[in-house]
Amino acid sequence: MAKTAKKRAKILEAKYFGLLIGVMIIFLTIGVTHYTSIIDNLETKILDVHFRLKNTFLNETIQEGVSYVEHNPDISPDILIVGIDFKTLTKFGKWPFPRYTHSYLINTLSRISNPNERERALFIDIFFVEPDLEAIDDAILIDSIKSSGRVFLETILDEVPPAADISQEIFTRQQVLYDNYGEIRNIIGDWESMIAFTGLQAPLQPYAAAARGYGHANYLKDSDEIYRRQPLIGKSAQLIKEIKLDDLNENFTIDKNNFQRLAWFDKDDILHNIEYPLNNSIIDKLKKQMLEKAPLKTVDSNNDGTPDESYYIVRLYEDHFLPAITLSLALEYFNKELSDIEVSLDKYIFIPHPQHFNTETGLWGPYQLTTKEPVYNEEGEIIEEGEYRIVNDIKIPIDENGAMLVNFMGRPSFATAGKRQTFPVRSYSGYASNPPGLDPSRWPKTRALGNKIVMMGAFARGVADDQKPTPFGLMYGVEIHANALNTILMSNFITNVPYFIDILILVFMVLLISFISSRLSTIWALVVTIIVEGSLFVVSSMIFDSNAVLINFTAPALATIFSLITIIVYRIMTEEKDKKRIRNMFGTYVNPKVVDQLLENPPELGGVDKEITVLFSDIRGFTRTSEGLSPQDLVKYINKYLTAMTEVIDKDEGTLDKYVGDEIMAFWGAPMEQKDHALRACRSAVRQMEALRNFNKTMPVERHIDIGIGLNSGIMTVANVGSTKRMNYTLMGDNVNLGARLEGTNKVYRTNIIISENTYGLVKDHIIARELDNIRVKGKNKPVLIYELIDFIGNDGKSTEIIQDN
Repeated sequence: MAKTAKKRAKILEAKYFGLLIGVMIIFLTIGVTHYTSIIDNLETKILDVHFRLKNTFLNETIQEGVSYVEHNPDISPDILIVGIDFKTLTKFGKWPFPRYTHSYLINTLSRISNPNERERALFIDIFFVEPDLEAIDDAILIDSIKSSGRVFLETILDEVPPAADISQEIFTRQQVLYDNYGEIRNIIGDWESMIAFTGLQAPLQPYAAAARGYGHANYLKDSDEIYRRQPLIGKSAQLIKEIKLDDLNENFTIDKNNFQRLAWFDKDDILHNIEYPLNNSIIDKLKKQMLEKAPLKTVDSNNDGTPDESYYIVRLYEDHFLPAITLSLALEYFNKELSDIEVSLDKYIFIPHPQHFNTETGLWGPYQLTTKEPVYNEEGEIIEEGEYRIVNDIKIPIDENGAMLVNFMGRPSFATAGKRQTFPVRSYSGYASNPPGLDPSRWPKTRALGNKIVMMGAFARGVADDQKPTPFGLMYGVEIHANALNTILMSNFITNVPYFIDILILVFMVLLISFISSRLSTIWALVVTIIVEGSLFVVSSMIFDSNAVLINFTAPALATIFSLITIIVYRIMTEEKDKKRIRNMFGTYVNPKVVDQLLENPPELGGVDKEITVLFSDIRGFTRTSEGLSPQDLVKYINKYLTAMTEVIDKDEGTLDKYVGDEIMAFWGAPMEQKDHALRACRSAVRQMEALRNFNKTMPVERHIDIGIGLNSGIMTVANVGSTKRMNYTLMGDNVNLGARLEGTNKVYRTNIIISENTYGLVKDHIIARELDNIRVKGKNKPVLIYELIDFIGNDGKSTEIIQDN
C-alpha cells in the first residue's frame, strides 16, 4: 500500500470549510461595495433592466357598457411635450427659426380668454445666450415672454470658466435671474464638496428679466456614459478674486453665510477646498501641499522674457445654488417658492404642503395623487369613482451632489400621433402656425392645457445635438426633462431598501449556496444557484415596478456565484486528493465499480466496528500438487488460480484483503455498506467452487486441486493497519479468527464450504445448506453450530456437491 495521507482537520472538510468560505466572501463583498464603485456601476445596469421591464400602458379592458384604456397612473396627466418635429421643419423651414417664430407659440398659449384654462408653465428648451442678428426678432420674442408671465428659461452650468473679458457679463446675466426668481439658500450639509461649475451660459439679460423663472438643464453621466441622474441643485462657483498664497494668514476672513470658500487647483486641474477658519497649522499644511502639487504662476511684467515674480494662487469663490429646471417647474406647479424648500445634502429636498390648482374653481387646494383612475362610460360619465391620496409634503431623495435618480417611465416617445408615446407629444407647428391676434374677444376659451406644464424642445434629429443616452436608449433632452419632472410631480422616487435588508439578503443567499455547493453535486448546486438568483431578480423587479424600491441584486448575485465557484474549486482540490488516496488504497483489491462508489461516498478509514462477513479459502494438499513444478511453473499455476478466484470475488463486489501463499482472505460489508453482505459472501463461495471446476478442466488430472472455504459473520474491526510508511486495510477480531478456523474445519468433515450459525441466520432463506455439527473451535469456549453451504437459491450453475465429487 502507498503511504497514507495525514488526516484532514474536520474544519477543512468541504462541508464545513464551504460555510467558512461563504462568510469570507460576505465580508469581501461588503468591503468591495463600500470602498469601490464596482458594485454600484454594475447595479446601474440592473436598474436599466428594471426600467425596460416596465409597462407604460396597461392592457385595454372592455366590460359590458364600459370601454377604456388604462393609462399608467405613475405618469402625470399634466405634462405635455411640444416637439419641434419634422412636421414643424416642413412648415417653418430650416432650423434655427427666426426668433419671432417662438412668439407665435407663446402667444397661442397665453391668449386664452379663460385664465383658469391656461398652462401652469411653459418651459422653452432653447438657449438665448447670444443676440439675434435681427434685433427686432429678439424684441418681439421678449415681449411675448413678458406678456405670457409663465415662461421658464434655462441656464447651462459649465466646467470651464468664462473668458476674463466676458466673465462679468455672464455672471451679471445670471444675477438678473437670482434677483427676479431667487436662488437656493436653505442648505444643510457639506455644500463645499459638491461638484462645482466654474462657468455658465445664462440667457441674455432682457430674456432673464422677462422670464417667470429659470433652472439649470444639466444632467450627470454615470461611468458608462448613460444619463440617469439630474442634480436638482447645481453649484455655480463665481470667482471673486485670486490671492497669493503668501498673503494668507490666520486673520484672513471670508463670508461663509454667502457661501464663500477658499480653494486651489493642482497640476491635474483638480480643485481642492481649503479648511476654514485658517490657522498657522492649516496654512503650513497648505503651503506644503501646494509646493508639491500646485502649478506655479509666473509674471513677466515688463515682457522681457524673464519672470519678474512667481507665486502660488489661492482662489476665493462665492457659490450660488441653482435649481434644476425640473425643480423650478415642480415648485411652480405646487405653488411654492425656492425659499420654501429645505435641502439636506445626501438626504433629501423637502417641499412642504404642495398645492394643486383647480381649473374649475380657480382656487389652490391640497395636492393629491390618483391611486386608482376613475372609470368612464362611452358618454364620458363617471361610473366608478377614482381613489386619491393627499400629499402633505414631498421629500426628494438626493445624493451628496444634490442629484436625484430619474424614474424613467418608458421608451422614447414618437412625435407622430398614434405612435408610441410615453408622454403626450404635440407638434410645435400645431400651436405656432396660427396664433390668435390681439383682440381678446377672439381668443379661445380653452386649448385643453389647463394647469399643464408645457415643455417645448427639439424632437427631430438634426434640430439640435439634444439626444442623450438613457436606460431606454437615445432620448431627446426635453423628454428627459419630462421624466425628471414626472418623478417629482408623482412623488415616485427611486429609493433603496434599508441597508440591513441588503445585508440580510447577501448573508442568506451566500450561506445557502455555500451550504448547498459544499454538499450537493456541482450540477445541483448550479441549478439551485440559478433558481435562487432568478427568484431574487424576479422579486426585486416586481418590487421596483410596483414601489420604485431597489433591492441590491448585483452584490448577492456576484457573491453567490463567487462562492459557488470557490467552493467547487476547493472541493476539486481536496476531493481529488481523497479520490487519489482511495484509488491507491482500494484500486488493486476492490471491484472498480466499488471504487467508483467509494469515490462518491468516501468511507471512514479509521478503526470502526461493523457487521461484516469474512471469507477464507485455502488449497488442500497444495504441497503435493506443487511437486514436480519448477518455480516458474508454480508461480504461473498459482497466479492462474488466484486470478480465477479473485474475479469471482470482484463479481460479488467483495473486498480482497490479502493473499497468503495460496490462501485468500476477503470480506463484504466494508468499506462500502452492504446490507446483504452475508448473501454476497455465500454466493461468492459457491461461484468459487464453480470457477474451481472450470479451472481443473484446464489442467491435467494430476494437477487438479480442491479447496476449503470458511465464512463467518459478525462485528469486526475494520481499519487501516500498519506503519506510517505502509498501510493495509484489513479486519481484526474474534469473528475474523472464527472464519479462518472454519476454513480448516472442512478437512474434518470432508466438505468444501462451511458457514457459521451467524452467517446462516442471515441467509437461511436464500441458500441450500445442511447442518453439520456443534463444535468447539480453538480459542472459543462456547460451541459453534456450523453448516455446509451447498448452493444458493436461484443459482443456475453446478452445485458444490457435484464439484466435491470430482
